[in-house]
Amino acid sequence: MKKSRQLKRNRKQRNFGLGHQPAYAAKVALAQAYGGDSHFYTRYTHHARFKLVLVWLSKLDPPIRDLRDITSAHAVAYAEHLAAVVATGSMEVAYAQNLISTVNTVMRAIRLDKEIRLSPSDAVGKRTYIRTVLPMASWDKVIEAVRLAEKEEYYRGAALILLWRAFGMRLREAALADLHRMRSEAEMYRGVWISEGTKGGFVSEDRWIPVESVQWQALDYAIHTISDTGMCLIDTNSSLKEFLARHAPPIRKVLKQVGIKSPKELRAENFIELYERESGQPAPLKQSGPFDRGADLRGREVVGKSDGHKRPTVSSAYIGKRHRSDRPGEEAER
Repeated sequence: MKKSRQLKRNRKQRNFGLGHQPAYAAKVALAQAYGGDSHFYTRYTHHARFKLVLVWLSKLDPPIRDLRDITSAHAVAYAEHLAAVVATGSMEVAYAQNLISTVNTVMRAIRLDKEIRLSPSDAVGKRTYIRTVLPMASWDKVIEAVRLAEKEEYYRGAALILLWRAFGMRLREAALADLHRMRSEAEMYRGVWISEGTKGGFVSEDRWIPVESVQWQALDYAIHTISDTGMCLIDTNSSLKEFLARHAPPIRKVLKQVGIKSPKELRAENFIELYERESGQPAPLKQSGPFDRGADLRGREVVGKSDGHKRPTVSSAYIGKRHRSDRPGEEAER
């Protein structure tokens, strides 16, 4: 984010002089803070979340429709509202924390100060990065989702689904992946390197994904959806912003139709399969019998390299919590 001293605000004009509509003003402020030609997905995400905040503010009595009128008291009240929703089980703590973080980020970009700022964990509770629910993104459901996407002529969206599931990619990674490079690597090394669109721009040299039958099929499908001159799923005459706006919402809807909660579930299912193949035992999410911590560590190390985080500890977000000790089998217990 740019330093605040480079920017100015007119506190006498509606929305600090950034525009008549609060949502547009927030968009302008984020563009100024991050740079209008970079960090698109970060800006897009914060803006989408902040529009939810604006809806909540518009329902207050009296309603808030000018960004100058937002106070710390409003931020606290919004946090209390989110905490109440989390308590009912209707919202994950992680998402509620993200919403609070967005309030902090957007208000700083708008006001150019830190007068309105909350601790996400203090406001709505601490999040857990340990997965406790199976992703339920089997290949049968994936194929069903692909067929539904094809029915609506969302062919590139269908390719996204296959890449997410086959390679454990994130949304941006699948959209920006150089498909021709991947095919060349697959033909030469029987593996591919995930390097485009990575989170935070971090590229791990260890992130090589073995290419077997399902990876070949996903890669071939994706290549057949792009033009002769294209290198990735994004059209040669469009931007990442336009691509996401066109394909992400309908594909999320398709996934939910077949019982897959989000693209992240496809990624988790991929890593569960990888863990089980490398460790030779069920993922912790599925375990009730024998447990080998040595085999578990081997599985987690492989997942850690494949998920782009590189740290085995992060694998708990995909495969579940690690047991504290070895657990013998039924025969050993008798």
